[in-house]
Amino acid sequence: MPFYIFAWIASLTYGFYAVTTKLIGKYQLKNVAQFSFFSLLFSGLVITVISLINGAGVAISWTFIILAAIFLALGNTLYIAALKNLDVSVMAPLFNIRVVITVFLGCVFLGETLTVNNMLLVGFIVFAGFFATMDEKFSIKSFFAKNVAVGLLFMLVLSIRSVFINRAIAQTDYWTASMWINLLAIVPAFIFLYPRFRKDLSKSKPADYLGVVILSFLGGLGDLAANKAFEGNVGISSVIISLPISMVLAFVFAIWKPNWLEKHPLKVYVIRFTAAAVMIWGALQLSS
Repeated sequence: MPFYIFAWIASLTYGFYAVTTKLIGKYQLKNVAQFSFFSLLFSGLVITVISLINGAGVAISWTFIILAAIFLALGNTLYIAALKNLDVSVMAPLFNIRVVITVFLGCVFLGETLTVNNMLLVGFIVFAGFFATMDEKFSIKSFFAKNVAVGLLFMLVLSIRSVFINRAIAQTDYWTASMWINLLAIVPAFIFLYPRFRKDLSKSKPADYLGVVILSFLGGLGDLAANKAFEGNVGISSVIISLPISMVLAFVFAIWKPNWLEKHPLKVYVIRFTAAAVMIWGALQLSS
C-alpha cells in the first residue's frame, strides 16, 4: 500500500490514543512515570510479537535503532506529561509545529534550503499556534505556559525520532527496526522512571493497568503504521499524522460527556478549530 494509507491509519489511531491517554492519566494511573513506563512495556511486547511473526531478526546496524529507542522513551514520557496537564484540543494542533521543526532539521542536517515563502509559512503556523492554545481568558500568554513548553519539547523529540526511524529502517528492515526500537526503549525508561513510581506500585490494582493494555494495542498499531509511512516519506507523512483527529474527538466528548475530558464555551473551540485549520493549511503548503 502507498505510504499515505499507513499515515492515515496512524493518524486515526493516534487520535483515539490521545483521548484514551487523557482518560487513563485522569482516572487510573495518575503517576506520569508509572504510566509512561508501563505503556512502553506493554506496547513493546505487542510490537515484538507482531514483528517476530512477520520475520524480524537481529539488526545488522544498531546506531539509529538505539537513538530512535532513546528518543521514543523520552518522547513517550513528555507526551503523557504534557497531555496530563493540557486539553486534548490544545495538544492536537501543536502537532503541526512538528512539521516546522522537521523543515528546520532538514535544513540543518540534510542540507535542504528554506525559501522566503517557507519562512513566512513557518511564522504563519507558529502565529496560529498562539490561538490554538487559548482558553476562556483569551490571552496570548497561554502559549508561553510551562505545560505548552513541555508539549513543544515533545514535538522536537518526536521530529528527531522520526528521522532516526527512517534511517534505522533504511539500514536494516521495517520489522527488525520496529521490534528493536520498541524493545530497547524499555531499558532507559526503566532506569530513569522506576525511582519515580516504585512507591506507587503497591497502591495500584491490576484493573488500573487494563486501560494501559488497551492503549498499548492502539499505540502499537499506530507506531507500526507510522513507521511504515516514514519509511516511504517523512514530510508528508508527518502532516497527515499531525492532523488533529483527537481534537475532534475531544469536542464530541465535551458535548456528550463534558466532565470526562474537558469543557469550554463554544467560542473557545471555534477559535481552537480555526487556528488548527490554519496550521494544517500552512503545514500542507510547507511540505508540498
